[in-house]
Amino acid sequence: MNRSARVLVIVLAVGLLLGMGVHFDTQYDDRWPYPTTDAIEADDGALVGQEVFVSGVVDRVDRAADTGRILVSTADGPFEMTVQNFDAPVQQGGAVQVVGRLDSDHTIDARTVRVVNPSGSSTLFKYGVSLVGAALVTALVLRHWRIDPRTLSFEVRRDG
Repeated sequence: MNRSARVLVIVLAVGLLLGMGVHFDTQYDDRWPYPTTDAIEADDGALVGQEVFVSGVVDRVDRAADTGRILVSTADGPFEMTVQNFDAPVQQGGAVQVVGRLDSDHTIDARTVRVVNPSGSSTLFKYGVSLVGAALVTALVLRHWRIDPRTLSFEVRRDG
């Protein structure tokens, strides 16, 4: 395959990827079954009783009362929500996703509480492990293959 054909294939693949991203972005709001966090913050009176899905950072957990307070991000900044039936093993600063019925005063009667990150330091660990994994995969690939810049292709190394 010559150089111009490879460049054309790469350009078409990138164009297809960008086109799928634009399609996803235009269809996302129409397909999302839950009210947005901006709508919940603005007036939860009209949404009381509806099923909601929110993500937030844990501010406080009261194990005795089985409740938690989370900070949910919106376009105007974060606001507090109280989650009843909060049974997730998470510390302050951890991230959770909550699905449940919205009650008055920004309270959710949780059906499910899922832990995304159990503590604030989990994010650093997650990215660190990903970086180490990517470096190992890259090293293994380049140990047996090399990039030929003239033909824009991978070739088997002759020396190893």
